[in-house]
Amino acid sequence: MRKTFVQMMKYSSVGIVNTIIGVSVIFLCMEIFHLSYIISNIIGYAAGLINSFIWNKFWTFRSSGNTGSEILRFIIVFAIAYIIQLGALILMKERIGIMSEIAQVLGVGVYAATGFILNKYLTFNK
Repeated sequence: MRKTFVQMMKYSSVGIVNTIIGVSVIFLCMEIFHLSYIISNIIGYAAGLINSFIWNKFWTFRSSGNTGSEILRFIIVFAIAYIIQLGALILMKERIGIMSEIAQVLGVGVYAATGFILNKYLTFNK
């Protein structure tokens, strides 16, 4: 239980950095480049993907597993978590009417929870 808690705290720390990177890129794309909120979201999440894999593999989960297979699983987990997050984002924006910026921030929480669970038990599971 303690190990999972420590991993969750580390994962959260990595997530904070990735969130800063991702949200900065999202808002830059929306506000400066006037890209749609969906395209901006895709670009922002892609910006944090490599950073996230490296920190989570070596620091959060201290995995010594095969990097190639972990990258593949990480990308699959990312895709699943991202699709769930994107669905929540579109639901919040289009159906509920939440402002794009607030929906983006709320979507981060959906993505983070999904990503932690799947990465712990699928990607970096020894």
